[in-house]
Amino acid sequence: MIISIFKLPCMPPFPFHSLLDWSKEHGRDSLPWRQYFHLREKDLSYHIWLSEILLQQTQADRVVGYYNNILEHFPTVESLADASYEQFFPYYQGLGYYSRARNMLRAAKMVVERYSGIFPNDTGKLVQLPGVGPYTAAAIRAFAYDEPILSFDTNLEKIFSRYYHGTRFRKLTREEKTEIEKDFQTTKISGRAMNAAFMDFGSIVSLNNKSGIGWGNYPLKNCRFYETLGELELEQKQKQRIFPTKDAQIIVILHENHKTYYSSAKGKYEPFTLPPTEDDTRHFVQGYFREKYWLELSVRPVHDKYFENDKPYIVCNAQVQKGNPNFPQYKKENWVFVENP
Repeated sequence: MIISIFKLPCMPPFPFHSLLDWSKEHGRDSLPWRQYFHLREKDLSYHIWLSEILLQQTQADRVVGYYNNILEHFPTVESLADASYEQFFPYYQGLGYYSRARNMLRAAKMVVERYSGIFPNDTGKLVQLPGVGPYTAAAIRAFAYDEPILSFDTNLEKIFSRYYHGTRFRKLTREEKTEIEKDFQTTKISGRAMNAAFMDFGSIVSLNNKSGIGWGNYPLKNCRFYETLGELELEQKQKQRIFPTKDAQIIVILHENHKTYYSSAKGKYEPFTLPPTEDDTRHFVQGYFREKYWLELSVRPVHDKYFENDKPYIVCNAQVQKGNPNFPQYKKENWVFVENP
């Protein structure tokens, strides 16, 4: 039997304490969801869940007003669970991703009914809540319950990939993540404080655009990203094939709550194919269905790009928010036909 002990290549352990020291001076402690200490555990878990859901694919400065407004009108998870979509939507409207709003109401009801209004400190139970995936579950456990775990989102992966490999385009392996988390747990640092430090470092210092990084004040100098001043990342990005998004046909997967999928043709499920556009893809898709079918859609960002017979395609999901879609309906399970309009 061969036993292999995984170690990160030729690099020292990550300097968790150094980053924590940086965050004490530069962190965003004024964010409203960072005001932990005056809240009861029950209220804290609700506040943290609310902030983490709103922060999904949305910048913190944009979320602050919505977060405060929602808490003012729905101060407890019970009050949110009692709200209808029509009552809640005016306080959410403008954030986009409208399926997120419906999931929030469903999750609130589940927490009240199953867990007496307290979000569980258990990943398996948390990911059963609508809208909660492994990252959000880890964030809730870290911030609400101060568990010594790291919530690995794209921001956190970027920081570690740059530290150890010099580029955010080199994705971490599962073994690397496991080893990093084990190292963190030996530090005895608060999970709450450490995850906040990573979020702030990613937003303030470790910017995606390398040209905006202030190298003179970069706090993690013993790493490949600093030693190469990001050149490894630039080289790898240049090697990537430039995808002609403006020339790509748009594949639209039209659905309602990911339960009913609408087909552009009868006889078998076919997503909608729209022509290329020079405009913003999401706005173009919304305008197309509004003008042609009188439908209001929420459209997710493009989630896939590919070539077929040398022709470029991009793919996005769109959910019907208002109107009557007059298309053949299918269920996703093996694309079982439901009914024609």
